[in-house]
Amino acid sequence: MADDWLHIGRVVAVNVARRQVRVDVVPGREYTLDGCDCLRLIAVGANPIQVRVGNLRATNSEVIVELTPGISRDAVATLKNAAVLTPVLSGSLQANACAGLRDFPEMRVVTTGGNLVGIVTETQDTPGGGIMRLQCDNGVMATAPVTDAFIVKIDLDAGIITVAEPEAFLVVDSDADRRKASRKAAQD
Repeated sequence: MADDWLHIGRVVAVNVARRQVRVDVVPGREYTLDGCDCLRLIAVGANPIQVRVGNLRATNSEVIVELTPGISRDAVATLKNAAVLTPVLSGSLQANACAGLRDFPEMRVVTTGGNLVGIVTETQDTPGGGIMRLQCDNGVMATAPVTDAFIVKIDLDAGIITVAEPEAFLVVDSDADRRKASRKAAQD
């Protein structure tokens, strides 16, 4: 997977309030940003993060990249001097590499072993990257984070999100249980 990304420069400044990073682009690699909708950023001593590009503005050898709200402002603050990479894939493969929250509704969520966890019913952007609501196969609603620690792979063409062990990440909606209990208590 490391070969699917091309190093194009380094973050030289960040604007946390606007979720913007200023990238010093390696000469001759400016073309890689044409039509690019996602980047991989690797800060020193941190795991790589993928971000969606909201807007690009070129100034000489630097590019100001506005990131979508899928990344928290706290995370943007840590990106100074981060390496910037663009996908070298094409077509639907590039789209899969840069899937976003808006792509998740109605996708199936499965474990690495192939067991169905649930169907994504809605998503919500959060400062931490986002959450998705799942209709689990047993009829229970659950919430799960949209993080690299949870999501192993996204296949947009197949409509499948493969996840790590869900028990560590799922928050089961217990409101339904409380409503049932309160109705039963009212009947007694």
